[in-house]
Amino acid sequence: MAEPAGARPTSIVFLTDFGYEDEFTGVCRTVIDRIAPGVKVTDLTHGIEPGDISRGALALAAAIPYSAPAVWLAVVDPGVGTDRRAVALRAGPHHLVGPDNGLLWLAAEAAGGVDLAFDISDSPARLEQTRRTFHGRDIFSPVAARLAIGEEPESLGVEIDAGDLVRLELPVARIEEGLIEATVLARDRYGNLALNVGSDLIEESFLRPGRKVRIDGGPRLGDAIVFAEAFGEVAEGEALLYPDSSGSLSLAINHGDAAAAFGLGFDDRLRLTPA
Repeated sequence: MAEPAGARPTSIVFLTDFGYEDEFTGVCRTVIDRIAPGVKVTDLTHGIEPGDISRGALALAAAIPYSAPAVWLAVVDPGVGTDRRAVALRAGPHHLVGPDNGLLWLAAEAAGGVDLAFDISDSPARLEQTRRTFHGRDIFSPVAARLAIGEEPESLGVEIDAGDLVRLELPVARIEEGLIEATVLARDRYGNLALNVGSDLIEESFLRPGRKVRIDGGPRLGDAIVFAEAFGEVAEGEALLYPDSSGSLSLAINHGDAAAAFGLGFDDRLRLTPA
């Protein structure tokens, strides 16, 4: 397909839960390359746990503030083939393409909020032969490619009310004097556990470098844990609370796996108090 006159190619940032063993990611990239040859595709990650919408949403939101204007193609879609919508969103300088299941919501908010939303379920850009089980290849990739070469979303879908989009509602931390009630949002490949306590809440709380904290709520917690700013500030094998790369509070073990050691995972609730 020829590039529209005056269009300026935009890069695509690609995230899925497809993993790295099968052909799913590669075939999506071949579809993109056929429609938009030469457009740069950055693989943010394809290692999201299967169906983990929250983890995918958090990864997108963590990355989008560091990006130049781009098309964000995201597929974590346990509802593929059902009546959930396929959507393309415009948020600030970015386009986001994926399922309407909350996956895109946090990134759109981080980019300034949804300006326009389009239902692309029956997009004219979709592949001629479409399978209900692979919208990543058949709908999302073609639409992302067309956006990347300058086509307007109005030509690729039907405008819908952004207020009707599925939102991802994360639990809200509660902070009082001498108390933080937090929830585990995600774990990374090192076993570090991200909590729902952002940088602003850290500043409001009692957490200060070097201060010891008691954490209750997990089956293997109990010892006081230090709040530090880097792993090297504690001994190897020692636990710490720290502001992670997104500025949010995380629980880790230096050279260890906190999730395994403490028996914690997504949606577990913790109480933090000064030791």
